[in-house]
Amino acid sequence: MKKKLFILLFLLSLAGPALLYPVLKPYVDTANYENRELAAFPDLSPGNFEHIPAEFEAYYNDHVPFKNYFVKLNNKIETEVFGKASVFNVTLGKDGWMFYTVSVKGEDALADYQHTNLYTVGQRSRLGESFQRIQKGMEEKGIRFFFFEVPNKETVYGQYMPDKVRVYGEESRLEALLPVLAEEYGVKVYDMTDSLRRSAGQYQVYYKYDTHWNYIGAFVGSQEIAKALGCESVSLEDVSVGDDGTRVSGDLARMLGMTGEYSDDPDYRISGYLPQVTPELVLSEENEGYEVFESDSSNHRTLLLIGDSFIHNMKPYLSRLYERVIFLTHGSYTPEVFEQYRIDDCVYMTVERNQKYFENAESILEGTYREAESR
Repeated sequence: MKKKLFILLFLLSLAGPALLYPVLKPYVDTANYENRELAAFPDLSPGNFEHIPAEFEAYYNDHVPFKNYFVKLNNKIETEVFGKASVFNVTLGKDGWMFYTVSVKGEDALADYQHTNLYTVGQRSRLGESFQRIQKGMEEKGIRFFFFEVPNKETVYGQYMPDKVRVYGEESRLEALLPVLAEEYGVKVYDMTDSLRRSAGQYQVYYKYDTHWNYIGAFVGSQEIAKALGCESVSLEDVSVGDDGTRVSGDLARMLGMTGEYSDDPDYRISGYLPQVTPELVLSEENEGYEVFESDSSNHRTLLLIGDSFIHNMKPYLSRLYERVIFLTHGSYTPEVFEQYRIDDCVYMTVERNQKYFENAESILEGTYREAESR
């Protein structure tokens, strides 16, 4: 009898979630908290026959009933019971700090932090020649072109990384490369690391539970861009940094399914920056990463900024520097923007961990880059 009862309970544990899920689905958390697109249901056509088993397994793993609750339970056990430092791509640091230490081809933040992915001489040469071609092509169009690098959060706040995550060697991939680009190829890539580290001594410049910089960090970065462009640049001491009591979580906490447990991070705001200029959003396709601002700035020129999600918190500041500012993500960019607008200055910005956007800048700007090529 006990054996039959055990078998029955085992079968219920397997079938129960699937039977209950259709009824409870409207009340269940089914949001996607991962920094990727979930697998789609496989194409059941004869031409896709050999791929159906693997694709269905990927689909089921991504859409298994009550997935978010099981993930959250697993993560709580691993972090709070076993004290694991890393869960998925999230590294749990000191004093509650979280870091996105993804390690995949084209985006290897862990290797960046540990200094284990330095470029070879041949890779440096190819990058130098590629960046030279980009600059020359822009100059021929009469466009001033600028490269900018934003450091990973752990590069600025390495003191909060776990001691067990070791750093090897004195220089990172970019620290070794950028002087070579400038000295041997005449290509300057503006590195925001030093200015962010200086500001981090007085202010918090990245979110604690998120991969991105906060509005203070974005302001510091925007002023580095303003300085390079020859626009008015001010320091944090010249504006007001406020904490209105708003507390936020972040994408790293969402990856763990633990936004409720980690939601006490101050969301600082900047005010008093160029109050004489009023920007207006005139075109917004935010889901596609495309926004255009126009303002009453005395600088009657157009700026194009191409970057990833780090550009969003810069919009309140950079939108005041030009009469028109266009914000485009790498994924939404197409070369046609140069035909639609008369671009005077162009900023191409990448985050340290996103090697794929840095190394493939030329093909991205030409409109020939495909995401699958970097995998």
